[in-house]
Amino acid sequence: SSHQYGFIITNPPYGERLSPTTAGSDIKGTKSAAKTVMTDADIKELPALYKDMGEVFGKLKNWSYFFVTSYDKAQESFGRKADKNRKIYNGMIKTYLYEYYGPKPPKRDGDRPGQNR
Repeated sequence: SSHQYGFIITNPPYGERLSPTTAGSDIKGTKSAAKTVMTDADIKELPALYKDMGEVFGKLKNWSYFFVTSYDKAQESFGRKADKNRKIYNGMIKTYLYEYYGPKPPKRDGDRPGQNR
């Protein structure tokens, strides 16, 4: 990137999808519980995906990055322990928000709080 500082927020694939037959409402109009479908192909690709993310994001030394996943080995594949790891839910799917913080950019002369750069 041409920018020295920045952030990335992403929701990459994590091997689970809402089943098209269970998402939304049932016939009576009541919400049905979301079910997930995992394919072997999805699961086999996950370690390489998160490893690649770790390598690419690792080159952005001054950037912060955040991602949501239910893949329990994401942090291990990513290659770096998260600064913060929060458990959250994406519908009925238990997921984690991994937070990696880069350094704060130095203040520039004339900067004011809330000012866009």
